[in-house]
Amino acid sequence: MEEKTNNTADGWIEKLIRFFKHMPRKKPDAEQADYTGWHQSEAQYQKEQAEWQAHVAARRQKKRIGNGKEQK
Repeated sequence: MEEKTNNTADGWIEKLIRFFKHMPRKKPDAEQADYTGWHQSEAQYQKEQAEWQAHVAARRQKKRIGNGKEQK
């Protein structure tokens, strides 16, 4: 019974792999590439990460408070 389950799972995985291998591929347009971070210092990177994390935390806080329920 276990062999049959493994074969079914393997077949599904093989189909999934085949699907992704045959997907049409597009290379990104070089004109739209963002190379601004290539010459970024560690300090600049840390600053941008802190700003991004603050933005994400604020967005999460908004979602939690504004869900229509009263706060305890």
